[in-house]
Amino acid sequence: MEGMKLYVTGDLDPCLDQRSACLDPRSASCSSSFVWEKKPFKKSGKVPSMTINQLRFSELHLHGRHNEQRMLLDFLRENYPMGGKSRQEEHNNSRAKQVVLVSGVSGVGKTRLIQDTLIQHVEAEMCGIFAIGKYDLQQTAQPYLGIISACQEMLRKMIDSDGGTNFFASPETLDGIRSDFLNDLGQNGLSLLVRVLPLVSKILGVGEERKLESPMETEGILEQLASNDGKMNEAKAKLHFVFRVFFRTFCKHLPLVVMGLDDLQWADTASIELLSDLLGDRAVQNLMLIFLYRSDESDFVTMIANISEELRDKESKQMVKLMKIDIGSLFENDVNSIILDLLSMDSSSATLDLAALCCRRTGGNAFFLLAFLRMLKDNGYLEYNFGLLKWTWDLEKIESETVATTNVVELTKFKMSSFSKDYQTLLALSSCLGHSFEKKDLDIVSCGKYSTNDFLAVAQEEGMLELLTGRKSMRYRWTHDSVQEAAASLIPTNESLKFKYDVGKLLLSGIAEKDTGRYIFVILGLLNPFALDADNLPLDERLQLANLNYLASTQSSKLSSISSTSYFVKSGIALLPECHWQSHTELSLGLFTIATEVEGAQMHEDAMNWYASKVLQQDHLTILDKLRVYRAQIQYWGMKNDDKSVERCLAVLDQLGCRFPRSSLLQNISLIFSLLKYKRELKKRTIQEVSNLPVVTSPEIREMGSMLNELSLHAYGTGETTLSGLCTMKQLSITLEKGINGSSYYGFVTLAPFFMVAFNDLKATSQIASYADAMRVREHGSQTTAGFNMVQGCFNLPWAHTWSHSLCVLREGYKTGMREGQLRNALYCISASLWTCFIAQVHLPTLKSDIDVYMRQTIELDTGLPLNNAILLKRSVEMLLDDSEQTEGRQSLLEEAGSLIGDDKFNSAMANVFQGQIYYATGDYQKGTALAIKTGILLKKLLSASANMPSIFHQSFSLYVSSQDTQAWRTRRTLRSLAKKRHDILRKWAKDGCPNVVHYVAILDAELAILNGSDKNVVEDLYQKAIVLSARGGMILDAAVANERLGRFFEGLGDTIEAGRRFEQAMQYYEDYGLTSRAFFLQKQYRDHISSWSLR
Repeated sequence: MEGMKLYVTGDLDPCLDQRSACLDPRSASCSSSFVWEKKPFKKSGKVPSMTINQLRFSELHLHGRHNEQRMLLDFLRENYPMGGKSRQEEHNNSRAKQVVLVSGVSGVGKTRLIQDTLIQHVEAEMCGIFAIGKYDLQQTAQPYLGIISACQEMLRKMIDSDGGTNFFASPETLDGIRSDFLNDLGQNGLSLLVRVLPLVSKILGVGEERKLESPMETEGILEQLASNDGKMNEAKAKLHFVFRVFFRTFCKHLPLVVMGLDDLQWADTASIELLSDLLGDRAVQNLMLIFLYRSDESDFVTMIANISEELRDKESKQMVKLMKIDIGSLFENDVNSIILDLLSMDSSSATLDLAALCCRRTGGNAFFLLAFLRMLKDNGYLEYNFGLLKWTWDLEKIESETVATTNVVELTKFKMSSFSKDYQTLLALSSCLGHSFEKKDLDIVSCGKYSTNDFLAVAQEEGMLELLTGRKSMRYRWTHDSVQEAAASLIPTNESLKFKYDVGKLLLSGIAEKDTGRYIFVILGLLNPFALDADNLPLDERLQLANLNYLASTQSSKLSSISSTSYFVKSGIALLPECHWQSHTELSLGLFTIATEVEGAQMHEDAMNWYASKVLQQDHLTILDKLRVYRAQIQYWGMKNDDKSVERCLAVLDQLGCRFPRSSLLQNISLIFSLLKYKRELKKRTIQEVSNLPVVTSPEIREMGSMLNELSLHAYGTGETTLSGLCTMKQLSITLEKGINGSSYYGFVTLAPFFMVAFNDLKATSQIASYADAMRVREHGSQTTAGFNMVQGCFNLPWAHTWSHSLCVLREGYKTGMREGQLRNALYCISASLWTCFIAQVHLPTLKSDIDVYMRQTIELDTGLPLNNAILLKRSVEMLLDDSEQTEGRQSLLEEAGSLIGDDKFNSAMANVFQGQIYYATGDYQKGTALAIKTGILLKKLLSASANMPSIFHQSFSLYVSSQDTQAWRTRRTLRSLAKKRHDILRKWAKDGCPNVVHYVAILDAELAILNGSDKNVVEDLYQKAIVLSARGGMILDAAVANERLGRFFEGLGDTIEAGRRFEQAMQYYEDYGLTSRAFFLQKQYRDHISSWSLR
């Protein structure tokens, strides 16, 4: 810090006193071709009692924006009628979220328009809440800056400094918010929410506000390595889920929430992604978002264009209502109104010439206009004549001595040059602290050499800074970006980086060590630009900065900001000294590990492998030290269903002492013997005995258990089901021999599907699932996990419970996974939930809407199996909803599958399931038969996935129908035999207690009765039973098909009236299902029969 010099402007040369390391300003004159009058400033910031000769800036109203105000209010009231809490029930109705885009050049008055127009209407008249957050060009690396500041402002409005509430935060409202936070987030989610938004703690009543500006606190490197587990995308999903719950809760308990985000062009990528998630979340209601951005920032045009395009897309899907307001310059009459307001004059004609001149000089820019008028007043061009008791000005003098310019920064800088040298130094220092700062921070970087109280009072009086209200601490904010920019421009360009570096060092040395995490983004914003460009930075400073960048990268990682994490971690690596792996192993490991993760999260495989190789080639590191790097690679390859994920898992397990046979033959033999062995052994054990096994504490064993689960999942995803089963057997063996590890319950729950496939034994499957649940409770208490729910809801529960029960478990698994950051398993849960909805015959348009909501997450993260499944499912629903009569040349789902999902074995099998249901729903039983013969029973390919039930039913049904329609005796017998084989499987499952196949069996019994030539009453009774069972279970499509088939049966008997009745009922069920094309087909095909029934 010695030798630092601070150049502000002109020949000013304040320097650092080497003994005290504090700034020592030296007075000097500053020349300028056109500046404010240089005059001494008062030591006190008090406004003089005589104000008749002052321009009334603080009382100035909004002028020239009547049309924009009317547009805003009309748009607001269109969706949110007036009435406040007396109309509370209205805000519970589903409404599209409102989004307003407000654009204009800097200084045109975007923020003032929004604040003056909406605060009164939203809060006083509608009993809602309004808050605005701001992004900062100097803090673009700080994730979620604008969103966090807006949310903190909402909380601040909810809670006053004495712990009471204001008018829209009733005790009932706060109780409801508190209750929902506790129920929806759980302890971990709440902890994260409080760390990100400290004021939440006051609503929860769990202590005083933690004074955090940035979300995380300092942690040790080893603790951070242990806490992240190498899954950046999971951290992102967890944080976004927490934010969504925050907005869901506020929007649920308040009639209207309006959040403005200023200077959106400087927003970080993570903020944009979060906003997209909020707009796509149908549970977030009563929300208006206002995006304000500069239209003249060419560097950010692409980002704003992408945001606008996404918003238009959401508008086309009726997810949002969108309005755009472009704010232009003020007209002469508007400028005249402002002058009259400032001068407290009534006669508009008296100021017309002055208004015209001001309009020419400022281009009608609102902020520039006010700065220009202030300059005229300060320099005597505009003054109050006490003799005449009116304002006077010399128009010719103003015309001749001022020039037209639209550079408000230069004008403001000229104004600042009339300040004393001390004040110019303080302005420059303040500009380094961001768009807002606390007085104590300014005291730190000024080293107590200046009267900051007097300076802040003058800066407020001159309209450069404003004191934020509602805070115990003294926090100030620049009145406009241009003012901050002008203050920063006082520092000569060639000295700017060094000046900011020295200010950053002063701030770092002046804050308490425990507060480093709060200031980390501001400090590094000041330190990094110079440090990364310096060739001779001392070693101790490089190491200090490398550690700070590591801290910032961990915080950004936890905040899921990939771009910020990448910047900080690469900065930290660049600052490491030579031979850093030997001299600073822990720091190097932390930085390179996060670099591996962040490159994998960005899908940069080569860069990910390069950083990983630097860690993996360090022989002095243990396998436990390297696990996060291995997991980052495994996760990356796993999302692509790449065999490398399996190979890497096997390599890691080998280092942990766990090995598998490599040949397929040996794997099959080993799996068969293991299944037989554990079937016998588990029958001897009670649930109590299994749950009372000791808990393993060895980190190697616990990591082995976790990696076995990873391998099981990735092997299954790449089609190596035998290896997946062997992982489960190995997990079972380790658990029974050594005790319960953190992953034992997952191993047991995945064992159940293999028992189902191997032995077709529902009872044994249910028993093993019970063992798994007991282990989960032993290890995790009542807390569930997404992975457990996924396997239970997809593979185990449907065999003993209804579809609705499985759906509840899967959806709860999704919520848990998002809340706890278990992103992959959460998406597996929602994927299984969606295809369960499909086979459970949920209303098709509703299902399509749900698929659209969750597609973005799966596409964004390229999550392998869930993504491919969602793609197939979406295409299947689209095919069913396509009501065009042109079917010639249309591809089937199976024909499209190759291009949609590639070589994904599990989803290739699922494509057969979906295609079978499409053929069944559209009555194309010949193609359904061909598909059944081609694919056979899919039980092994799908393990015990519940999709087996409809698949086997659709195959059996199509085979029975085709058997009835064929005249060839041999073919008829073959088809009947194939159908009966599948029919018998379903009968056994129904007998063993599976509730979801009972109506399938009833429908097949009716078809078999027709094939056997049974009596009319027998067939009718069987089909009536099937219709009742289908409708009662919510299987609308099956009820429709059953009615249609019974109608065709009566048609064959010549009973057109009864046939017409059944066809009409079938049409109603098809329409309820959303399959209007099939209903239209029946109407067209059997018009006469339906008319006969109607006219009976």
